[in-house]
Amino acid sequence: MKKFDIAIIGGGPGGYSLAVILANNGKNVALFESNALGGTCVNRGCIPTKTILKSAKIRQLMSNSDKYGFESSHTFNLEKVFENARNNSKKLQQAIKGALEGAGVSVFNQEAKLLSKNIIKTENNEIYADKIVLATGSRPRKIQIEGIEKANVYTSDDLILDYHDFDELTIIGGGVIALEFASFYANFDKKITIIESNNQLFGNFDESIRDAVNSIIQRDKINIITNAKVLKYETDGLLIQQGETISKHKTQNILLAVGRIVNNDSFSELNLEKYDNGVLKVNEFFQTSEENIYAIGDLNAIMMLSTSAYKQGDVVAKHILHQKSDEKFVKSNIPFAIYTNPDISFVGKSEKELESAKIEFESAQVFAKNLPRAHANLDFEIGFVKINYEKNTYKILSATIFLEDSATLINQIALAISKDMTIFDLQNSAFTHPTLAESVYYISRNIAFSKKS
Repeated sequence: MKKFDIAIIGGGPGGYSLAVILANNGKNVALFESNALGGTCVNRGCIPTKTILKSAKIRQLMSNSDKYGFESSHTFNLEKVFENARNNSKKLQQAIKGALEGAGVSVFNQEAKLLSKNIIKTENNEIYADKIVLATGSRPRKIQIEGIEKANVYTSDDLILDYHDFDELTIIGGGVIALEFASFYANFDKKITIIESNNQLFGNFDESIRDAVNSIIQRDKINIITNAKVLKYETDGLLIQQGETISKHKTQNILLAVGRIVNNDSFSELNLEKYDNGVLKVNEFFQTSEENIYAIGDLNAIMMLSTSAYKQGDVVAKHILHQKSDEKFVKSNIPFAIYTNPDISFVGKSEKELESAKIEFESAQVFAKNLPRAHANLDFEIGFVKINYEKNTYKILSATIFLEDSATLINQIALAISKDMTIFDLQNSAFTHPTLAESVYYISRNIAFSKKS
């Protein structure tokens, strides 16, 4: 029986990056991945979706090319757009493979199952490991709808892995995946409808995020049906109930975007402690109820983001390597973005969380129309930056940025929050001009010089 210091099940962002860190620090590491290296992020999520969304941004730019001084017609090849996405995934798979090989990680392209807290079984091997890290990720949730087999039904995986051509698409579910795909297809002249069971999209998010989402929906002419319960599919459409009213929404193409479920088959033999929803319980070091077994990334459902998986992997690496560190995973320090055009990005505690914690805060905002660079870009109709800060200390608590490339801009606020910085710390910093990033400076300067001494 082969023996390893650490075995990692799952080759997504959390798994493969942790494997490289540990191997480069002298550990004998095994990594198990039954599918393509890179996990959902590289193959069916972050990377390929951002590739197609880049094409959507260019398509939108070309549709408005006359305002930039260009006079020409343009066509697009949607099949090529998806081909680019798949090619990018293949390139990154090879890059990850090279990094693992370079670090000396033993990679097993096989399905792995835990027989005990130290023994892993594959198709033709049993392997012992002192410590085991579960990084098995998640998959799209599927729901049962009577008659839906008569329609063309997709998950986000299906739309990325193969090219599908249609003129209209109905999306059941109103979260991030739904909005990104809706905006993408709308920019390529597809008729898009989102069906949401709640009374509004992103109802659990701050109003500033909902405002940004609504701007995207209105601009891209996405049809929204809220307070809706899908009853069944009939011949050419979905029967939908809204209150006492039942109506038919005609569609032949349906994307199920109703959340994700964790992949927990690999450790079903073990009696690891779980919450009522089946998600593993972990401590601050991401140890499960068996202290030599860790669980990171989507699997623990703390925050289903690759960013989260990477940072949780860092905490685990330091714990395994016995490095002295005060690093802790703080959910509110992790930025996230919705990759529409422009991006919608957020970091910090939501206003609802701040109110529940009885933290007194104030807000400041600047709009794209007030930013010189937005005017230089001829792109100032929508967009804003909003920062929430503590009333007495002026400590930065959270921010929403709805601007071009805000997924990059939000990181400076994430750093500020993690370091307990104040509005005055931001105002003391210089920002290049003209840039969208200096929106943060404008806000902090306005507050700093309006403060009553």
